[in-house]
Amino acid sequence: MPWFKVDDNLALHAKVLAAGNGAMGLWVRAGAWSMQQLTDGFVPNAIAVTLGTKAEATRLVRAGLWDQKDDGYQFHEWDQRQPSRVQVHAEREAAAERKRKSREKRQKDGDS
Repeated sequence: MPWFKVDDNLALHAKVLAAGNGAMGLWVRAGAWSMQQLTDGFVPNAIAVTLGTKAEATRLVRAGLWDQKDDGYQFHEWDQRQPSRVQVHAEREAAAERKRKSREKRQKDGDS
């Protein structure tokens, strides 16, 4: 399960203060949703207004935390702060392979 990462400087960052607490609630919820769904930081309009309000989304755009797209919003610089869908899938595949090898070794050692 991937995690949505939040910088420890977030609380008093100028963009966050400009957006306000309500909009930041939307930002955090949308970030967690985006990571869960592996959308690489894209939040469709329908999800944005389910998690918050249009006014809060607009505040995030004005503060520079989101970029407006035709059909939703894109987290600003997502690729610099969060793992991508490709990276998450690669990590999952590597973990599955490690588990497979570990099970194989245990079975082999148990047969000895």
